[in-house]
Amino acid sequence: MKDKSDFLGEWLDINKIPYKKNYEIKYFSWIKAGGVIKNYITPETIDQCVNIIKFFKTNNMKFYIFGNQSNLIVRDGDIITPIINLSRMNKISFEEDENGVTIICDSGVSIPRFSKNIIKKGFTGTEGLVGIPGSIGGGVCMNASSYGNELCTYLESVRVIDNNGNLQDLNKAELFLKWRGSIFKENKFLIIYAKFFISKKMYIGEELTKKKSLKISEQRKIYQENDLPNIGSIFATKNIYKDLSKKNFTFLVVYFIYKILSVYYFNFNTKKLEIFRKKSVKIYLKLLKLDKYENFSSSSKTLNCLVNKGSNSSTEAINFLKQFKKESKNCLNFENIILHEID
Repeated sequence: MKDKSDFLGEWLDINKIPYKKNYEIKYFSWIKAGGVIKNYITPETIDQCVNIIKFFKTNNMKFYIFGNQSNLIVRDGDIITPIINLSRMNKISFEEDENGVTIICDSGVSIPRFSKNIIKKGFTGTEGLVGIPGSIGGGVCMNASSYGNELCTYLESVRVIDNNGNLQDLNKAELFLKWRGSIFKENKFLIIYAKFFISKKMYIGEELTKKKSLKISEQRKIYQENDLPNIGSIFATKNIYKDLSKKNFTFLVVYFIYKILSVYYFNFNTKKLEIFRKKSVKIYLKLLKLDKYENFSSSSKTLNCLVNKGSNSSTEAINFLKQFKKESKNCLNFENIILHEID
């Protein structure tokens, strides 16, 4: 007897909608671990997206939407639940006038590509976004920001497909944007494209925007993981060390020492600061009882980044994340998405 997965595959073939069978997450996700997705759907047009959502609605089928998989970790084993990914929908257009520049950006466009195009046009305000490896759709969903720049600062509206397969245009106010969150956290709407507008007053010239971008890139090399596979920030926090100190006296003392040394002593010497941060991470991992994990751990550069040291199985990574949240006494909320109960 055919299951829903086979039935879906036949329907996708008949409707000529691109998809990949037995998509192995370990080869494509940023953490390089996880199971096998039976049907990984990659539509190319809005009509195809509408038809897919209506099909799922009619057949009472669950589904998930994946962006660039930069903040995602999925369980091991076979994943029957179909996945939608809009990487094939990646057009970006610019229209400049005397007031500024309007950008129409498909959901599948990468955030670095979006940012670099704006930098080349000489508009400031997106230089800090260059290092975010996600897509525009995922970035809007989680209200992505980095180095003082927020993706949604210049957002005007988004076009989405709702749970019934209807197209809707939502303005920025209707998205209920908050720190690392939006309406899309609770509503599984499929973001098709986003419309941005950057005022002419943000124009400073290409030379200056490139200089600002380069400076931020240099900072990233010091403070962010760039050697091992990772999923970026584990928790939605501006300062994980400070947040931990609010729940435990030991962490408060450690944070006080960490702050004093990092700001007033090691901050003047990049090499010493890197060594100091590495030792600090080890201390925190021990205090959090997370030092026993072999294949997955926090980055040596920051506690708030999960790295893969050489395994394609996500089970240990998920256990690490669960224990991290438990030992932190739930004072932190996950920024990444952990699909450990997906069918």
